[in-house]
Amino acid sequence: MILSDETSKYRFLLVEPDMDRAQGIQAVLKNKGIICDHVQSHLQGLALIEDNAYHCLLVSSHGLDLSGFELCTMIRVRESRRSLASSFLLLLCSEEDHSTIFSNTLDIDDYIVAPWLDLELNWKVTRALKNLALRQTASQVRNNFDHPSGLLTQNCLQDFLYEEVNRVGRRHGWFSLSILSISGLDSLRISYGNEWLAWFKDGIWAFVYGQLRNYDRLAVMDTGLLGLISPDLDEGGTLSLLHRLDRTIGEYQLHQGHDQQNIALAARYLCVRILGDYKQFERAGDVLWQWLENTMLQPLPQGMVGHAGTVAFDLSYM
Repeated sequence: MILSDETSKYRFLLVEPDMDRAQGIQAVLKNKGIICDHVQSHLQGLALIEDNAYHCLLVSSHGLDLSGFELCTMIRVRESRRSLASSFLLLLCSEEDHSTIFSNTLDIDDYIVAPWLDLELNWKVTRALKNLALRQTASQVRNNFDHPSGLLTQNCLQDFLYEEVNRVGRRHGWFSLSILSISGLDSLRISYGNEWLAWFKDGIWAFVYGQLRNYDRLAVMDTGLLGLISPDLDEGGTLSLLHRLDRTIGEYQLHQGHDQQNIALAARYLCVRILGDYKQFERAGDVLWQWLENTMLQPLPQGMVGHAGTVAFDLSYM
C-alpha cells in the first residue's frame, strides 16, 4: 500500500455512470491512500474540472450525456488553450472500444478494458502515480531554470548549498559564497532604458556562467542580485575566481561589439572552513544561507570585499 502522505498531494476524479463499478474502483483507490471524487455524468465531470485541479481522471468510455472520448478531447483542448499542465487520463473502456482507441487520435495516457481484476487496476493506478511524480520532478527542474538568462533560481541554490555543506563538511573542506552585481550601469540605463539594460545584464550573466567551474552554481536571487556558491575554494581561490569573472564582463562587451563602459563586478564574499560535526551540518547550512539572505539586502561595495573564517561547533561564522 502506498502511504497516504505520498498520494494525498494528487487529486483524482472518477467519471463513471455505473455505481457498482464506481464503488469497486474507489475501494482500490482507497487501499492506496487516494481520495477520489466521483460523478456519474460526464458533463458534471467537465464542470468539476473548471473549479478543481485534478491530477488524474479515470473516465468511463460510455456516458449518460457525453462519451468518454468526447470528454477526454474536451479536457485536452481546454488544457492546450489555457496552457495548463496536462492531467493523466485513464480511460475505462470495453472490448468494442478497441477499434476506436487505436484508430483515433485520442490523447489519453492509458486505458483499461472491462472486466478487469482489482490487481490490474491497482497496477494501472500505480503507473499513473509514478508518471505524475515524474511530471512533478520535471516541472520542478524547469522552475529551477525559469530565469531568462538560464541561471538557477534562489530555491535551487539553497538546495545545492545544503548538499555541498554536507559533502564538504565531512572532510573539513572550504566553502565559498558570494553575492554579485555589476557596478557602473547607471549610464547605460540613462542611454538605453531599463528594458535594454535588463537584456544586457542577462546576457552578461549567461556569459559569466560559462566561465565557471562545472561544480560552481550561479543563481538569480529574489532581490535581482546573483548568488554564487563555489565549493572547495579558500579565500585566495575565491578572489582569483572573482577577478576572472570581472575580466569576463569586459570581454563580453568586446564580444558583443558594445562601446567600452566603466562597468565592473561588485562582490561581497564569505569563505569558510566547515569544522562542525556531521550532525550539525543542516544547522551549519542554515547559518550560511542566512548570511546570503542578509548580504543580498545590503548595498554592495565597489570592487570585491569579504572575509574568511570557519563554521564550527557553535555554528557561527567568524
